[in-house]
Amino acid sequence: MAKALDSAQLRDFEEVHRACEAAETSTHLSAVIDAAIQQFGFRWFALVDDGDLYEHHPGCLMLTNYPSSWVDEFISSRLYRDDPVHAASIRCPTGLCWERIAEVIAPTRAQLLVLERGRAHGLLTGYTLPFRLPGERGAFFTIARPKDQPFSYSEAAAAQLIGGMAFEKGRALIKGRAVKAHGAPLSPRQIDCLRLIAAGKTEWEMGKILGLSPATIHEHVEGARRRYGVKTRSQLVLAAARDGYVSLNYLV
Repeated sequence: MAKALDSAQLRDFEEVHRACEAAETSTHLSAVIDAAIQQFGFRWFALVDDGDLYEHHPGCLMLTNYPSSWVDEFISSRLYRDDPVHAASIRCPTGLCWERIAEVIAPTRAQLLVLERGRAHGLLTGYTLPFRLPGERGAFFTIARPKDQPFSYSEAAAAQLIGGMAFEKGRALIKGRAVKAHGAPLSPRQIDCLRLIAAGKTEWEMGKILGLSPATIHEHVEGARRRYGVKTRSQLVLAAARDGYVSLNYLV
């Protein structure tokens, strides 16, 4: 039975791959992904770039069939800044089942609110796969459903395969995507400061380590914060980690 099931699934995945390859526009690709996830028993998907979704522009990857009410709230209220799904999934290279979030990170009150708001729109369980390639924006592929039921191993594997094919084609459809997510790179001093913040150092300690005044340290940190458009230093460090400037080992 297992061999028969595997063979049938393989044929289905081959069909999905061919359909993705044939997609000529993002709209066409979105329709292919939608049909594919329905075939495998999922309800919603999102394939989005990591970054400020509020400032969405044509060069960004953002495909989804999420409820429009949730998309509007998620973007207009900038809930993505405190999304625990993305924060936890970047620590799980093979993907994250949402019920494991608390095992991976200690969610803040703001992050728990994001989960609560998502559930209010029907997104009860999901699986998120992170993508990280040198020199490119990070991205996430998510599938979700209105059933409060953990994803099985085979469902997670299906999400990985569909997500990988969707991301590969999606990034190919967007010209000039292979750039850093937030424009100009951080300066060497900004990177030094962020790594020390991630290690738990105060501005006074950072100044002693780097041989700089606390005022100069503050200037470097604030410059990096403005570049990413985030409010808190924890958000800043997480954004820098997503761009590869800070090792996730600092955040454990």
